[in-house]
Amino acid sequence: MPGIITKKFRLHNADQLLESFSEAAPTRYYVYIGRPTSFTSEASPPTPSDSVQSTEFDVYRDMIAMKRVQTSDVSHIALRYDWTTGTVYKQYDDTDASLFPTSTTATSNTTFYVLTSDNYVYKCIDNNRNGQSTVKPTHTGTSIVTTADNYRWKFMYSISTADRDKFLITSHIPVKTLTANDGSAQYSVQQAASNGAIDHISVTANGSGYLSTSNTFSTVTNATTMILNTNARSEDAIYVKSTIYLSAGLGAGQLRRVTRYVGSTRTITVNGAFTTTPNTSTTYIVAPNVIIQGDSGSTTTNRATAYVSNSVSGQVRKITIISRGLNYATANVTISANSGSGATATPIISPPGGHGSDPVSELGASNLLLNVRLTGIESNTFPSNNDFRIVGLLRDPKLRVGSAANASVIDQCTRLSVFGATKDFTADEIITGGTSGVKGRLVYFANTNASHTKGLMRLARVTTTGTGGFFQSGEVVTGATSGKVATINVASRPAVREYTGDVIYTENRTAITRSQYQVEDIKLVVKF
Repeated sequence: MPGIITKKFRLHNADQLLESFSEAAPTRYYVYIGRPTSFTSEASPPTPSDSVQSTEFDVYRDMIAMKRVQTSDVSHIALRYDWTTGTVYKQYDDTDASLFPTSTTATSNTTFYVLTSDNYVYKCIDNNRNGQSTVKPTHTGTSIVTTADNYRWKFMYSISTADRDKFLITSHIPVKTLTANDGSAQYSVQQAASNGAIDHISVTANGSGYLSTSNTFSTVTNATTMILNTNARSEDAIYVKSTIYLSAGLGAGQLRRVTRYVGSTRTITVNGAFTTTPNTSTTYIVAPNVIIQGDSGSTTTNRATAYVSNSVSGQVRKITIISRGLNYATANVTISANSGSGATATPIISPPGGHGSDPVSELGASNLLLNVRLTGIESNTFPSNNDFRIVGLLRDPKLRVGSAANASVIDQCTRLSVFGATKDFTADEIITGGTSGVKGRLVYFANTNASHTKGLMRLARVTTTGTGGFFQSGEVVTGATSGKVATINVASRPAVREYTGDVIYTENRTAITRSQYQVEDIKLVVKF
């Protein structure tokens, strides 16, 4: 039988990779750059092949330099969806198997969370029955807030300036779940989250023939008996089995069930005394009864309660939560009254821990972004007078002496210390050893004296004549383009032994030109 790769499994893989950077015996990852020479089509670099030859052998020949990835260089990321007025956003639904879209384009009804221009991230709890979002959310508190367009938004977190500069890209947003109090609004949101709460009830069918009435009381006899206003119906028992909710004024927020109604006097009796007795300024709503049943437990405070807050022409249009309850994993809703039928609704249960408790899991941030910054020549390791076209990620490479690579930056070129040079060589030309026949692509030639007769050659893509030889001390090397010659004093192989690390990512890009004053952020998205 076919199965599915769950979001949790993808998150687990991302977590494992992220944790490997900071373990007691950490895995060492390096971002490398390579290939100073052009592709056949510079405008359309070829897609790398996952063949053994390509990822196990060729990659090492093209490497120029590498820089270690630190824990601070890695972040969970989720697909980016910028809030845009006039868009219909999907509301969170614990039963929706398509909550986490694969498309990177935010279109109508494709995403349940947004990034605003303030760099705030919000989750959509209620989309006003698939209405358009026209009011940007701006709150940063712990409560779910209703905006003027009747959308309800849950603030999740704000993206810090540092994370914005390092991890916010056109296709993804950085996401993290805090493990300690950093004084941020996000930590407050995480702490205030309620496990298994019901923050929204979605009306799935409006039904018909339901009765409702709203006004202020004509008379309040006592805490259980009141007289409704003159717009109430005159039939006996017509509102029995409905509920009465005090929506404003003295006693607001209380809900009771109607057990008796005398139509001639509009007298209503409820099933239990109001804790705070209303008065004639209190606004009430009499509407169908909303019954929530589930596995929250027997404690009253754990139970969710709600009322019909909007009914039009006998139809149930909106249900509003009074108390969201706790610890639900399953629940159902029944709508009942003495009149009307056909209305159905679905309770939406928050994820484990509650909305805002774990942004990484809640936004499906199962991908990672690695951002390694190259600043100038990086301790004279990264050349500034040539470009590169390949970037990738190497895991646990070993130095030529056999120990694990641990340095912050590593020069991965073949290095030839030469003398007797007849002036400068040309970048990218082929350098050939006159005795060994070994060839290499010149990354750059650095002079070490005023007359340009001594210097250091750094080569990539070194190949032999088939005999496995290497450049030899004392042999003359010649530049194929410049025609310049020099004699080798010392020849050194790349610092990292070829084929010792695992190439877990490689990418061909258009040429990136460097300078000694330039800063490049190499950003790699690792998807699971």
